[in-house]
Amino acid sequence: MRYLGMHPHSHRYWINLLSQSKYQDMAPDCYNQGPLVDELEERMAELLGKPSTLFFNKGVTCQLAALKVHCEQANNAQVLLHPQSHIAQDEHDAYQALMGLKGVLVGQRQYPLALTDLKGYEDAAVLVIELPLRRAGFKLPDWQTLLQLRQWCDAHQTIMHMDGARLWESAPYYQKSFAEVAKLFDSVYVSLYKGIGAINGAVLAGSQDFIKACQVWRSRLGSEMWSTFPTLITALEGMDQNLPEIPNWVVRANEIAAALKTVHGLTVDTPQTNGFQVRTEADCQTINQALKQLSDKMQLTLCKPFADTDTAEQVFTEIQVGASHDDIKTEEIVDFFGQLIDRTQTQNNS
Repeated sequence: MRYLGMHPHSHRYWINLLSQSKYQDMAPDCYNQGPLVDELEERMAELLGKPSTLFFNKGVTCQLAALKVHCEQANNAQVLLHPQSHIAQDEHDAYQALMGLKGVLVGQRQYPLALTDLKGYEDAAVLVIELPLRRAGFKLPDWQTLLQLRQWCDAHQTIMHMDGARLWESAPYYQKSFAEVAKLFDSVYVSLYKGIGAINGAVLAGSQDFIKACQVWRSRLGSEMWSTFPTLITALEGMDQNLPEIPNWVVRANEIAAALKTVHGLTVDTPQTNGFQVRTEADCQTINQALKQLSDKMQLTLCKPFADTDTAEQVFTEIQVGASHDDIKTEEIVDFFGQLIDRTQTQNNS
């Protein structure tokens, strides 16, 4: 099977990567201490332009700690979140159930946050901005909007936190360095396993006092692992190998999207990152059956299963470009989706 985007690797893949890594001879980590942790955190601090960083085994834990510390320091439990954000949609309200925080959902479902969305919410402790807003189609606010949101936060003594799980894939849109984007935010979370391609893991960046306070919550949340060397080594390898290539993934996503716009029956977004949505009129079960059949036949995985949209007649899927994208030609992708539409229409008419 060939994969266009992120995909699960075999055990053998990970074992080979670890055994061939130049980092394998570094001293082992223990409870988040050791040279591998130091190197990862130091390199991340330099990339993000922040005084201090902290390694976590999981992004959910990372952001729980960040939001809790910000709200404790502000003596204010209110957090502003986009209704389509990962924290609001995919974590079973952990920030409220576990941390005792209060979420307030602001913004329009299919659009990134804008300054006008914040009117009337001036009393919050933290504003969370997800770059990009994945569930809305990997959408990004423009640079001027980010500057306006920063000014709003300054005016109302509100912390501005970045859910930057895909910051690496977002920076090319702004034509800015990671540090230039991160500078607008008081704290930044980044993922190690998406674009960078580690087994798992996350890093939190911010001021030294903030990071020191988050260390306590990392321990309280069960993230003091005996050893996480597979994550650390594969993260460092990913920073060496994948991170420099991500701008090319964004370029390729735009090439693929432009080509797919020629397929009759598809509505294709123009990508701002390496990911974008595709929509069509179909029954969800029917098109997913056709998708599986075609994927098995052509040995290609190009997208996620389709899901229903807010419009009853349409379904959508996500396409993401990842490290193995060169193994698949754009012509193959166009042919795949052309056949998919034909198969779906045939099944609908039978």
